[in-house]
Amino acid sequence: MTSFHPNYFLHAANILLLVAYSVRDILWLRLFAVASALIAIPYFLLQREPLWVPIAWSCIFAAINLFQSWRLFMERRPVKLTSEEEEVRRLAFEDLPPRKVLQVLSVGSWTTSESGERLMEQGKRPDAISLIVRGTVRVARNENVLGDLGAGNLVGSALLLSGAPAEVDAVANGPVRSMRWDVDTLNRYLTANPEVRLVMQRHLARDLAGKFVSYAGGASKYSA
Repeated sequence: MTSFHPNYFLHAANILLLVAYSVRDILWLRLFAVASALIAIPYFLLQREPLWVPIAWSCIFAAINLFQSWRLFMERRPVKLTSEEEEVRRLAFEDLPPRKVLQVLSVGSWTTSESGERLMEQGKRPDAISLIVRGTVRVARNENVLGDLGAGNLVGSALLLSGAPAEVDAVANGPVRSMRWDVDTLNRYLTANPEVRLVMQRHLARDLAGKFVSYAGGASKYSA
């Protein structure tokens, strides 16, 4: 009867490492790498003199891969949006997965504007744009009312594209709930996330086209 040889641990560890390099899913790769590092430890312990340096490195590799596995698992968990977040996704980011929507929202802030509050002032360059989620915003130029913006419209969309001062006033027509983004912060985020930039640009194009159509009779040029 043959006795169990410590080499079996090393063989098992290397087989698991081969399996890790064979899988396409990065999470499974890291989990197999953790198992490989842990199974190799008994081999180093069962030598005539324990090999403490390889044991230490195996523990370090296992810890790193275990931590990264936990991060990947947390990132892949299903995301549940609140009713307001889901409404933002429906209005402007329908093509984005929920996790990306949360990222976009995390660089902005929710605001509630009271009736009469000015969201944008003619002649001034706003430092933020707002996506209206509930309520309406009255748009006027030189006290001439051009119309109202509602849910899904952006206040300051032309600013995001051109950086020019506003040519109209935008005033809350009753309580308005909106998502507000600082322009510079949003631009940095969009530069780092091109897939979100494409979705935002499509919504900007629809938003501006709708404004031109709606207010063509009220003004020859519109820059809300």
